[in-house]
Amino acid sequence: MKGVCCRRDPRRGISLIELLAAMTAASVVMATAVGLVHRSFSLESRSRQVLGDERTAVRLARQFRADVHAAVGVRGAAGRAADGVIVVIDAADGSVTYRNTATGLGRVAEQATGEVAREEFRFSRPVTWTADCQERLVSLRGIAAGGSTRLPRLLVDVMAAVPRSPWGTMPGATP
Repeated sequence: MKGVCCRRDPRRGISLIELLAAMTAASVVMATAVGLVHRSFSLESRSRQVLGDERTAVRLARQFRADVHAAVGVRGAAGRAADGVIVVIDAADGSVTYRNTATGLGRVAEQATGEVAREEFRFSRPVTWTADCQERLVSLRGIAAGGSTRLPRLLVDVMAAVPRSPWGTMPGATP
Protein backbone atom coordinates (compact mmCIF):
# COMPACT_ATOMS: atom_id res chain seq x y z
CA MET A 1 0.00 0.00 0.00
CA LYS A 2 2.74 2.28 -0.74
CA GLY A 3 0.95 4.20 -3.41
CA VAL A 4 -1.90 5.34 -1.28
CA CYS A 5 -1.23 8.58 0.36
CA CYS A 6 -3.57 10.11 2.84
CA ARG A 7 -4.70 13.54 1.97
CA ARG A 8 -4.91 16.04 4.66
CA ASP A 9 -7.47 18.83 4.59
CA PRO A 10 -5.61 22.09 4.14
CA ARG A 11 -8.20 23.83 6.32
CA ARG A 12 -7.55 22.45 9.80
CA GLY A 13 -8.70 25.43 11.95
CA ILE A 14 -11.29 28.16 11.84
CA SER A 15 -11.00 31.34 9.90
CA LEU A 16 -10.69 34.77 11.42
CA ILE A 17 -14.15 35.72 10.13
CA GLU A 18 -15.74 32.72 11.82
CA LEU A 19 -14.00 33.61 15.06
CA LEU A 20 -15.20 37.23 14.89
CA ALA A 21 -18.78 36.11 14.15
CA ALA A 22 -18.78 33.75 17.14
CA MET A 23 -17.35 36.44 19.45
CA THR A 24 -19.91 39.00 18.24
CA ALA A 25 -22.79 36.59 18.89
CA ALA A 26 -21.43 35.75 22.34
CA SER A 27 -21.01 39.44 23.24
CA VAL A 28 -24.61 40.20 22.18
CA VAL A 29 -25.88 37.35 24.36
CA MET A 30 -23.73 38.52 27.30
CA ALA A 31 -24.84 42.16 26.97
CA THR A 32 -28.50 41.11 26.92
CA ALA A 33 -28.01 38.87 29.95
CA VAL A 34 -26.22 41.61 31.92
CA GLY A 35 -28.99 44.10 31.11
CA LEU A 36 -31.67 41.67 32.27
CA VAL A 37 -29.81 40.83 35.48
CA HIS A 38 -29.30 44.53 36.27
CA ARG A 39 -32.99 45.26 35.68
CA SER A 40 -34.11 42.34 37.86
CA PHE A 41 -31.78 43.48 40.68
CA SER A 42 -33.10 47.05 40.56
CA LEU A 43 -36.72 45.82 40.56
CA GLU A 44 -35.95 43.55 43.49
CA SER A 45 -34.35 46.42 45.38
CA ARG A 46 -37.37 48.69 44.82
CA SER A 47 -39.72 45.88 45.82
CA ARG A 48 -37.75 45.38 49.03
CA GLN A 49 -38.03 49.12 49.83
CA VAL A 50 -41.80 49.13 49.22
CA LEU A 51 -42.27 46.01 51.33
CA GLY A 52 -40.19 47.54 54.14
CA ASP A 53 -42.30 50.70 54.02
CA GLU A 54 -45.49 48.63 54.19
CA ARG A 55 -44.24 46.66 57.20
CA THR A 56 -43.23 49.86 58.97
CA ALA A 57 -46.63 51.44 58.23
CA VAL A 58 -48.49 48.41 59.65
CA ARG A 59 -46.30 48.43 62.77
CA LEU A 60 -46.89 52.19 63.18
CA ALA A 61 -50.66 51.80 62.74
CA ARG A 62 -50.87 49.08 65.39
CA GLN A 63 -48.82 51.08 67.89
CA PHE A 64 -50.68 54.35 67.25
CA ARG A 65 -54.08 52.67 67.68
CA ALA A 66 -52.93 50.98 70.88
CA ASP A 67 -51.69 54.33 72.23
CA VAL A 68 -54.94 56.14 71.35
CA HIS A 69 -57.13 53.35 72.76
CA ALA A 70 -55.26 53.61 76.08
CA ALA A 71 -55.50 57.43 76.13
CA VAL A 72 -57.30 59.70 78.53
CA GLY A 73 -56.69 62.72 76.30
CA VAL A 74 -55.07 63.75 73.03
CA ARG A 75 -53.42 67.07 72.21
CA GLY A 76 -52.40 68.36 68.83
CA ALA A 77 -49.04 69.96 68.11
CA ALA A 78 -50.17 73.52 68.82
CA GLY A 79 -47.14 75.56 69.81
CA ARG A 80 -44.72 72.63 69.54
CA ALA A 81 -44.22 72.47 65.79
CA ALA A 82 -40.62 73.68 66.20
CA ASP A 83 -39.80 70.42 68.02
CA GLY A 84 -41.36 68.40 65.21
CA VAL A 85 -44.12 67.24 67.55
CA ILE A 86 -47.19 66.04 65.70
CA VAL A 87 -49.42 64.73 68.47
CA VAL A 88 -49.22 64.09 72.24
CA ILE A 89 -51.32 61.29 73.71
CA ASP A 90 -51.94 61.46 77.45
CA ALA A 91 -52.43 58.13 79.21
CA ALA A 92 -53.28 57.40 82.84
CA ASP A 93 -49.66 56.50 83.61
CA GLY A 94 -47.75 58.95 81.37
CA SER A 95 -47.75 60.31 77.84
CA VAL A 96 -46.71 59.35 74.33
CA THR A 97 -45.33 61.90 71.87
CA TYR A 98 -45.13 61.38 68.11
CA ARG A 99 -42.71 63.67 66.24
CA ASN A 100 -41.12 64.08 62.83
CA THR A 101 -37.58 62.74 62.44
CA ALA A 102 -35.15 62.91 59.54
CA THR A 103 -35.90 59.31 58.55
CA GLY A 104 -39.56 58.93 59.48
CA LEU A 105 -41.61 59.23 62.65
CA GLY A 106 -40.40 58.96 66.25
CA ARG A 107 -42.38 57.77 69.26
CA VAL A 108 -41.37 58.68 72.81
CA ALA A 109 -43.34 57.11 75.66
CA GLU A 110 -42.79 58.67 79.10
CA GLN A 111 -44.25 56.99 82.14
CA ALA A 112 -45.04 58.60 85.47
CA THR A 113 -42.19 56.56 87.01
CA GLY A 114 -39.71 58.41 84.80
CA GLU A 115 -39.02 55.56 82.38
CA VAL A 116 -38.68 56.57 78.76
CA ALA A 117 -39.12 54.30 75.73
CA ARG A 118 -38.08 55.48 72.28
CA GLU A 119 -39.01 53.94 68.98
CA GLU A 120 -38.46 55.13 65.44
CA PHE A 121 -40.54 54.17 62.43
CA ARG A 122 -38.13 54.54 59.49
CA PHE A 123 -39.20 54.83 55.89
CA SER A 124 -37.12 54.60 52.71
CA ARG A 125 -37.90 58.21 51.73
CA PRO A 126 -39.02 61.47 53.35
CA VAL A 127 -42.61 61.44 54.58
CA THR A 128 -44.70 64.50 55.51
CA TRP A 129 -46.71 63.81 58.68
CA THR A 130 -49.86 65.51 59.98
CA ALA A 131 -52.27 64.71 62.79
CA ASP A 132 -55.84 65.79 63.31
CA CYS A 133 -57.80 65.60 66.57
CA GLN A 134 -61.57 66.04 66.36
CA GLU A 135 -63.37 65.28 69.61
CA ARG A 136 -62.64 61.57 70.16
CA LEU A 137 -61.36 60.79 66.67
CA VAL A 138 -57.60 61.05 66.09
CA SER A 139 -56.01 60.61 62.69
CA LEU A 140 -52.37 60.38 61.69
CA ARG A 141 -51.45 60.83 58.03
CA GLY A 142 -48.14 60.48 56.23
CA ILE A 143 -47.58 61.19 52.53
CA ALA A 144 -44.48 60.60 50.40
CA ALA A 145 -44.47 61.34 46.68
CA GLY A 146 -43.23 58.70 44.26
CA GLY A 147 -40.90 61.19 42.59
CA SER A 148 -37.73 60.35 40.73
CA THR A 149 -37.00 57.24 42.80
CA ARG A 150 -39.50 55.31 40.68
CA LEU A 151 -41.15 54.09 43.86
CA PRO A 152 -44.94 54.25 44.11
CA ARG A 153 -46.55 57.01 46.17
CA LEU A 154 -46.75 56.20 49.87
CA LEU A 155 -49.84 57.08 51.91
CA VAL A 156 -50.19 56.08 55.56
CA ASP A 157 -53.57 56.98 57.06
CA VAL A 158 -54.35 55.75 60.59
CA MET A 159 -57.52 56.59 62.50
CA ALA A 160 -58.40 55.68 66.07
CA ALA A 161 -60.94 56.77 68.65
CA VAL A 162 -60.27 57.68 72.25
CA PRO A 163 -62.50 55.56 74.52
CA ARG A 164 -65.57 57.18 76.01
CA SER A 165 -65.66 58.04 79.69
CA PRO A 166 -68.59 56.94 81.83
CA TRP A 167 -70.00 60.48 81.51
CA GLY A 168 -70.06 60.40 77.71
CA THR A 169 -67.42 63.09 77.24
CA MET A 170 -63.73 63.09 76.52
CA PRO A 171 -61.88 61.08 79.18
CA GLY A 172 -60.22 63.34 81.70
CA ALA A 173 -62.98 65.95 81.47
CA THR A 174 -65.10 66.69 84.51
CA PRO A 175 -68.78 65.68 84.35
